[in-house]
Amino acid sequence: MALAPNSAILACMNGPAGMPRLKLPDGRIVDRPHPEWLMHQLRWRWLLDSWEGGEAYRMAVYGFDPQGMPIRNLIRHKREYPSSFEAAAPQAGRPPGTDQAAQATDDDYELRRARTPVPTFVAEAAEAHLARIYGREVHREGPERLVAWWRNVDGRGGTIDDWMAGTIAPLLLVLGQLDIIVDHPAVPDGEEVRSRADEVRLGLDSCVASYILPENLVWWSLDRLGGYAECLVREVADGGEVRWRFWDARSWAIYGESGELVRGPTPHPYGRVPIIRVFDRRRPRSRNIGLPRYESIAEIQREFYNRDSELILSDTTQAHPLLQGPEDYVQADGTVPIGPNWLLPKKKNTGGSGATYEGFDVVPFPKEGAESIRLNKADLRDAADRAALLMKPAGGAGTSGSTVGQSGISKRLDQAAGNDLLGKIASMLGRAERQVAELALLVLDDGRPRGDAAAVRVNYPTQFDLFTAEELARAIAQFQGIVADAGNAPATESELLRKLVRLMLPGLEDADYAGFDAEIAAYLEARASDGPAEEAADGANPGPAPSRPRVGAGPRREA
Repeated sequence: MALAPNSAILACMNGPAGMPRLKLPDGRIVDRPHPEWLMHQLRWRWLLDSWEGGEAYRMAVYGFDPQGMPIRNLIRHKREYPSSFEAAAPQAGRPPGTDQAAQATDDDYELRRARTPVPTFVAEAAEAHLARIYGREVHREGPERLVAWWRNVDGRGGTIDDWMAGTIAPLLLVLGQLDIIVDHPAVPDGEEVRSRADEVRLGLDSCVASYILPENLVWWSLDRLGGYAECLVREVADGGEVRWRFWDARSWAIYGESGELVRGPTPHPYGRVPIIRVFDRRRPRSRNIGLPRYESIAEIQREFYNRDSELILSDTTQAHPLLQGPEDYVQADGTVPIGPNWLLPKKKNTGGSGATYEGFDVVPFPKEGAESIRLNKADLRDAADRAALLMKPAGGAGTSGSTVGQSGISKRLDQAAGNDLLGKIASMLGRAERQVAELALLVLDDGRPRGDAAAVRVNYPTQFDLFTAEELARAIAQFQGIVADAGNAPATESELLRKLVRLMLPGLEDADYAGFDAEIAAYLEARASDGPAEEAADGANPGPAPSRPRVGAGPRREA
């Protein structure tokens, strides 16, 4: 089943006109997409283009402006619109697949679009977060038939780790939602299934998982629990033919590009639509729409892209300075006569008391505007990093300005914030994977679950080592110094040390923190009980006070 989008067709499918009139099996008519789809489909395509970058981002069209020019990620200046006296410019731009410099001639807009590299802020943020999460082991448990399916999720030998880390997780983070379909494999051409033995021989007793981009699931109705009661999926075949597949709890049917019924209705045994929509977060004003996690980063990426194009255009035009000379030396067509061997004679001025010569001057371009753009680009880069929590600590290598570097335990707040964000993303991915596993069991059991779905366990990591080796060593030494000096106010110090441990080691289980708390309490109690004896000894025999042992430190040498 082909579910990949066709960008050229989707660019024009921005309303009910892109969807044919379909007569459903029960006689109802569907002739327009779902209202929530109409509201968000352009945003989904833009987010996907922002993550993919490259030519998809440069060539993407999101409609047409009032003057009939395509709306792209690169915003057109007012002076870059064709004049009413000029021939109409091609609205669709260069053909797909041609070189990006094909139209970079004397058109400033096409020059900017061809020469401006596409930023990768969204892809960088997603890659940085997912690399940390999937760098740790994901623990999974389930029935044997589910474990066997995890070894080949997509029917092409892809494991659940490869499928989630390389395909599902990036799309889910970028789009805020993703539709997952799990179904039995299609019957191979030329084969006929007559018995259970034929199903086993052809591998039809297994199941295959795939994803549907939200721009391709154009209409739906939900049940009382928020799952799909019915849905309509737009499919594009390898040859470019468009098909519409309708699902409900009992059957599926395929409609042609003009709305005619091609196949079905064909019953299925699942008892529900084998498609689920998994969410990162939900939009509060919609029932079935997700809230993208990197939407603000995508906005910053587009602004950076436009400012970078301004700087490239400025540097290009200023690479050839203007020449200013005597008015009567310039010809009517704007040219300057040059003699043999490229010699430029200077015009003689015979007026006044003596003969003088008019000189030529180079007119320098003002640089203030370009410097302002460069500063703004740096601010946008920092804003994107802050939104993804990828910013280096203040005063660290690669930072500039008058910011004072943090010191001591205060840097652990950065560690805690990063762990909180990664922990939320990991928890969401674990929840989504459990939903997919439960759907896979439903399909493997042909809609007759065996009651062991509760045995499915998917545990993503909750603690992430975000320290560098230098920061970790410094934190350990500082913590040991704090503990060595503790014992004068046991109750207060116990509370502070417990908080400090949680900031330094976020994301652990409650049982682990309970063990640390008990260890701290026992240590402080022992230190407090040694206090009165030391004071009594000091009063009976005045002299230098004995030094307290340092935790983790060797014996001190006497001076």
